[in-house]
Amino acid sequence: MPSRQIEPRPERRSVWRVGPESTWTTVIPVAFIIASLISLVILPIVVSNHTRKLRQEIQKLAEPARKSANQAQIDIASELDKLIAWHVTGQDQFRREYVQLVASERANFAVLRDLSTKLGGDSSEKLLTLMNTTTQWHARVDEGELATNNKLVAEVFLERLFTRHKAYDQALTAAGELENALQAAINDRLQNIRRAERLSIWLTIILTVLALTSALLVAGLGRQMRLLAREAMRRRQEAEREASEAKMARAAAEHEERRAAFLASAGQELAASLDYAQTIATLAKLIVANLAEMSAVDIAESDGTMRRATIAHRDPHREQELAAATAGTSAREVPEAIVRVMQEREPRVIGSASSIASYLWGDADAQRSLLALPLVSRGQTLGIVLAAAPEGKVFTREDALLAGDLARHASLAIDNARLYLESQQAVRAREEVLAIVSHDLRNPLNAITLAASMLRGSDVSDEDREQLEIISLSAKRMSRLIQDLLDVTRLEGGKKLPIEPARIEVEPLLHEAHELFKVQAAASSITLLHEAQNVPAIRADKHRVMQVLSNLIGNAMKFTPAGGTISCRARSANADVIFTVSDTGSGIPREHLNDIFNPYWQAKRTERLGAGLGLSITKGIVEAHGGRIWVESQPGIGTTFSFTLPRDGDNDDAEEETAGATRRAESRARR
Repeated sequence: MPSRQIEPRPERRSVWRVGPESTWTTVIPVAFIIASLISLVILPIVVSNHTRKLRQEIQKLAEPARKSANQAQIDIASELDKLIAWHVTGQDQFRREYVQLVASERANFAVLRDLSTKLGGDSSEKLLTLMNTTTQWHARVDEGELATNNKLVAEVFLERLFTRHKAYDQALTAAGELENALQAAINDRLQNIRRAERLSIWLTIILTVLALTSALLVAGLGRQMRLLAREAMRRRQEAEREASEAKMARAAAEHEERRAAFLASAGQELAASLDYAQTIATLAKLIVANLAEMSAVDIAESDGTMRRATIAHRDPHREQELAAATAGTSAREVPEAIVRVMQEREPRVIGSASSIASYLWGDADAQRSLLALPLVSRGQTLGIVLAAAPEGKVFTREDALLAGDLARHASLAIDNARLYLESQQAVRAREEVLAIVSHDLRNPLNAITLAASMLRGSDVSDEDREQLEIISLSAKRMSRLIQDLLDVTRLEGGKKLPIEPARIEVEPLLHEAHELFKVQAAASSITLLHEAQNVPAIRADKHRVMQVLSNLIGNAMKFTPAGGTISCRARSANADVIFTVSDTGSGIPREHLNDIFNPYWQAKRTERLGAGLGLSITKGIVEAHGGRIWVESQPGIGTTFSFTLPRDGDNDDAEEETAGATRRAESRARR
């Protein structure tokens, strides 16, 4: 039997179903809700403002006006009593009180005049009537027989009062009518307030019912919208599945491109610097930028410990916290998995082991995929790189291969940087020692200077005072000599020493140098001479020149035997002044003459008599002034050091050259 074809039934569609053709079912309920909510917010505000305005009118206008009208009525009623008391007793006190009541009424009328115009209604008319009748009453009192000084008989006074002065009754009546009108205005406003509040209650009920009805409609619409959302999600998933193959192919191509770009960029950045720490930091940052969320580089030390050289993180704040907690720390207990990677010298993806996580960033509960990369160069394991994947990501074999290639490039760069660092450590260590020693020498020197200054202020003999002056002078020279250790470092950096040139007389300069060393020379049985006759002044830094003379004379004192002679002389030579320091010591071998101005150099002797800095600094000072220095020596006879300094004012070119050299040296020193 042939199968009966089932005709598709027309889809039943509810009027509440959401669709392109039923936009009104969404718009109208939402519009009702919005309008109801807005009305529920605005209506209380409008009603409140209206009732507040009416209450303010009652409080600020109607009530003060009613009180003023009441007071005016009381004053008018009191006037008659005062007049009767005055005629009966004849005392002026009652007349004065009458005048005060009249003044009070006028003040109340002024207040009522301002308030009645704002209240509206017939209060202004009633006030005008009251003012007219009161004015008539007062005028008749002031002009009539009641204002005379003649005392009337009581019966006559009362007859005239009630027959001729009927305006008084009219004034009292007008005052009562005004007070009633003001009270009516107050009652009218109170009635308006009650009507507004009742209207607000009814409107609120109506709007609430509309809002609830609209909310029920929206709830039904929400169900239909959820059905549409499920349908849209299903279609979206189908579209995503259709595009998955193309996406995977594109991802593979991007991965290969990223690998090539990463290795090329990494090779350039790692080879860009020979700085050891920077090379290690560059490696960690490259791994974080391309592979991991966090990376740490541990270097194997000679004592078997692993030192955390650097750590990098994608979050700068987190990186600072980890660096503060782990950077530079050393560990003897290293997880077994890391030790195996260093022994096998092959990159490996490690699971989220708590021991490794604790070793890496101190959090044993953190569950991350880890990658270990050994750093190997010239058959030596330099250290290891540990990388943690972002949360939710797992390192793959391709990631390990890419990171392994990077580690091989980085191992060579780190090894080269390490060798360069070791070659610089000796020089750096020497400079650090110089800086520390020069700083520590200042403390005892300051104590000597302070003690000598205090002793000079006490009562001492002339001989002791002379010794104290020598101590103070020596302390000042020593303070300048402490700078030698820092000056030689500046000279090794290719900089000139800073100077402050000024006019200096040569004879006092040599005399000061003689005074500085005469006690030491006498103690060593050495004759110390100085000579500078008719020598022009020089333009130089006095402290620096004294430093030169102190170095040369001090060296001569070291190598001149007892009974020897040291001579300091100066003579003019064209635009310069030539200074010489000669001794009768053992002399300097010819093969050493070219080395004596090098820092830290000393001829081989049985004992070291200095640090080997004085002559190097001396040469730097002389050259900073634009002069030159040389030495002449004969073994067994003696040595003569000579140097030149520019004359003051006789050689403008030399002066300009010296000033320019000084400014350049000061600029470099500030930098």
